[in-house]
Amino acid sequence: MPDKGINRIESLDSNRVLRISKKVRKIFEKYEQEEGCCEAGGILLGNVATDYVEIANVTVPTRFDLRNLFSFVRAKIPAQLRINKSWKKSSGTTIYLGEWHTHRETNPRPSLKDRQMISKVYKETKMEIDFLYLIIVGLNGTYWIGKQTGKRLIKVDNFEIR
Repeated sequence: MPDKGINRIESLDSNRVLRISKKVRKIFEKYEQEEGCCEAGGILLGNVATDYVEIANVTVPTRFDLRNLFSFVRAKIPAQLRINKSWKKSSGTTIYLGEWHTHRETNPRPSLKDRQMISKVYKETKMEIDFLYLIIVGLNGTYWIGKQTGKRLIKVDNFEIR
């Protein structure tokens, strides 16, 4: 596992609640995958506190992303620029927290490709946290949320929308 830095924010044994802002929920609703439409996705941005992690904002698909009915591949450069801008604007409190994308199913769950992607991003990303989230947005307001820590992607059931 790459060195995540001396000041990393530990989470492995944490009972932090995941908070998803209403703003983010509305974006997820907007991009819910309708029949015949391509998957959508982006990055998760927010902050980490002692007792919670808040996803306060997300990016939406750009013209540089690769989208089709069954996959979404985010373009790296536009996403990194957005991460840098959010971090700078917040004086370092808003950070990259993971990835999201849609699936056209009412009981969404990550594919093997999704699991491999979040594991690879976790291993290759320099960050101050030792976890990343993966959110799969399904139909009718359903979600699958996972937390990548080390070699494991663990389903998250403890979350709230605020």
